[in-house]
Amino acid sequence: MEFQQRVINQEYRFTDLEDEIVRYIGEHKSVVSKMKIVDLASKFFTAPNTITRLCHKLGYSGYSELKNELKHEINEPIEIVHQQKELLLRNFELIDSERERQVAQLFSSASRINFFAIGQTAYATKIVVDNFYAIEDKAFFYTYANELRHKIEHSTNEIFFFISLSGEKDQILELAKLAKEHGHPIVSLTGLSANSLAKLADISLFCYSPEVFRNHYNITDKTPILVIMNSLMEAYAEI
Repeated sequence: MEFQQRVINQEYRFTDLEDEIVRYIGEHKSVVSKMKIVDLASKFFTAPNTITRLCHKLGYSGYSELKNELKHEINEPIEIVHQQKELLLRNFELIDSERERQVAQLFSSASRINFFAIGQTAYATKIVVDNFYAIEDKAFFYTYANELRHKIEHSTNEIFFFISLSGEKDQILELAKLAKEHGHPIVSLTGLSANSLAKLADISLFCYSPEVFRNHYNITDKTPILVIMNSLMEAYAEI
């Protein structure tokens, strides 16, 4: 994964200081790729161990790997890989056990779990919801926005889970905002980007599935949704 993708996936774990360091690295990749760890630490009046811990949070083995990966990004920009094997491997890297436990605990304490997706993403979501019935029969998939809107406005102790690869669908954002206004916990699964839906959610999960079009038809792979959600289902089953 590229540096910025790692940041998006892990930013919920950063301290204020780490946010500043990450912002600096993102804006000065070339400089940091040649900088000693003590020099980077001194810029933020902190110790090298702080930088090392941040590297680990981002999934690097240490500062040396961070520098090497930054050099690769600068000199050899990573091409988007659509091959099935590479796509799946990237998604396995995005599985986050800490966030999975948080979501699973929300599921366990809720009286009902409401899923919503539109378009082609809805087909993958429906498969996920059917699988969740193997654990408890309180997961429901909605196909009509008006039906979900009524649920949002008249329910208590329920979870609302929105799935959108772009994270920018107006209909989904409108419902997510309504759920937030009514104080419901919101979980999202989106593509790996700094999108509006992920920012609205209380817990944001990510998958990696770049858009693919053929003959003007969107054939973006939905398998990554199943990879992330199947892992979440396993975490839920263990609660």
